[in-house]
Amino acid sequence: MHPIAPQTDLPVEVNELALPRNAWYSPVWFEVASRLIQGMPRCVTRSFSAGVGRLGYAFCHSRRRAVLQNLEPLIPDPAQRDLACRHCFRNFLRMLHDFCDCAAGGTPRVNALMVERRGFEALAAARARGCGTLLITGHLGAWELGGMLLAGDGFPMNIVTLEEPTEKLNRWRQQFRNKFGIKTITVGSDKFAFVEIIQALKKNELVAMLVDRPYLRSGVPVRFFGRQTLFSAAAATIWQHTGAAIVPAFVLELSPGRYGCYAYPAVEMRGQTTLQENTQEIATVFQGIFRRYPEQWFNFVPVWQFQA
Repeated sequence: MHPIAPQTDLPVEVNELALPRNAWYSPVWFEVASRLIQGMPRCVTRSFSAGVGRLGYAFCHSRRRAVLQNLEPLIPDPAQRDLACRHCFRNFLRMLHDFCDCAAGGTPRVNALMVERRGFEALAAARARGCGTLLITGHLGAWELGGMLLAGDGFPMNIVTLEEPTEKLNRWRQQFRNKFGIKTITVGSDKFAFVEIIQALKKNELVAMLVDRPYLRSGVPVRFFGRQTLFSAAAATIWQHTGAAIVPAFVLELSPGRYGCYAYPAVEMRGQTTLQENTQEIATVFQGIFRRYPEQWFNFVPVWQFQA
């Protein structure tokens, strides 16, 4: 392993083709949604969220176009792909509904929604190694619920997060995570984020991060569903410094309001290979998981940025 370089900066997550955030992406609307969900029958609010998802499909043209492009190599048939895209918008709003529900209801509400847990022996094996566990996930399923669940189970949980557009939203996000005992490590303007990640792993804690979008200066080309795209090499880089176990983990909706939390065997990182080759190992594992749940791939920006 390479010696730790404290001055190293963890790059900021950037997708050059990313679309601007919607106006509703603010703590005010998250708080309003949480209160409505707590004060009304969930069958009503969940149906309403699905309806909003259908409106999103109908009127968010650029995001619908991005989803359709992303799904093309997974679902060649245009009619089936369009149906999956519709479901993707609906499922995304249902996921946001359940996120707001859990943010307000706490660990008991998370446990009520989580009906299946598998692969936790992979987490136990990773922690037994004593070098920390880097949980890697992507924009598939309800990734935020996973941190809530694991923290509620007593795991020392850290989540690496991109800086939000406003400081108010940063504070809101940190406050709701603090309720679950989750520490937020914000990358961007914080020059010590990389050091915080290293320290957490050295204490044998869990650190979770999204890796299926490239970070500025950290994107490397990988093959994904037969096409070339960029994944973040941050996980492979952190492994070089720590030897932490790299464990894929996802929370996936099984039916409305019912989720499963899945941890997978640690991805084998190799010291004699490049960052790109190790990141390709991650992309290959992700491909098998994403293929099973295309209607929960909530990536509303184009991912096929260039071709081989």
